[in-house]
Amino acid sequence: MNSKYNFWDVIRPFHAPFTRSLRRRLGRQYQNHPEMELPIPEESVQLDVERHLHEYLHVAANDVKQIVIVGAYEADEASRMRQVYPNAQFLCFEPNPKTYQRLAKKHEDCDWLTPRNVALSDAPGKDRFYELDMPGNGSLLEPDVENWATTVKWNDKGMTSFEVEMSTLDHEAATLPAVDLLWMDVQGAEGRVLDGGGETLKRVKAIIVEVALVHSPYKGAMLFPAIKARLEVLGFMCVGLGVGAWNGNGNAFFVRGFDQLICK
Repeated sequence: MNSKYNFWDVIRPFHAPFTRSLRRRLGRQYQNHPEMELPIPEESVQLDVERHLHEYLHVAANDVKQIVIVGAYEADEASRMRQVYPNAQFLCFEPNPKTYQRLAKKHEDCDWLTPRNVALSDAPGKDRFYELDMPGNGSLLEPDVENWATTVKWNDKGMTSFEVEMSTLDHEAATLPAVDLLWMDVQGAEGRVLDGGGETLKRVKAIIVEVALVHSPYKGAMLFPAIKARLEVLGFMCVGLGVGAWNGNGNAFFVRGFDQLICK
């Protein structure tokens, strides 16, 4: 965490109550100011979910109780969402041992976050995990490094691989009565997570998942059309999609039974 972030993190609680109204008013004038930058589409969907999940579920923010993050990295989103959903518990999975150590250390005093040093897949066991030099781009699926570098506009093409422990969503979430949000950021391995979570998915209310619309540099990745079709069979509706204009990659947000929730 750099000093600039620390400075703003410290002063935010003091200025936020007084500047909130002004920030909201100015922020809503973007349609009249084309020079203003908007969040990129994938970030827009993510921020919408972080702040308005409860509204999509048609419950109070205090009623959001359980969020599962697969591919958590350092779980920055959990820290942000905890401010909106003060009763939420977070179960976070990060297979990279070094990243997991940072995740665990960062949240060691949080009684609301449980980290797990395993990769979720379709079966327990061990497998190779591929970590690229861009932070947060590790996957159980082997990447085509040249294709990946073009996709993300990244010059450093270094990659390492190592063995990781695998488990399944059904095993890890067996004691959870319900999951308000399943968050998947596993670089193309979403199909494996879904394959290992058939029973748990029956208790999931909403899903945000990183998607590739047209092609993925990760070998064997499940693309958005296949993910959408699979989740629709389970009663989920895609209510948010934001992808980058350059590569067609981004985030998709699904809510179970949304057609029965609206206007109620």
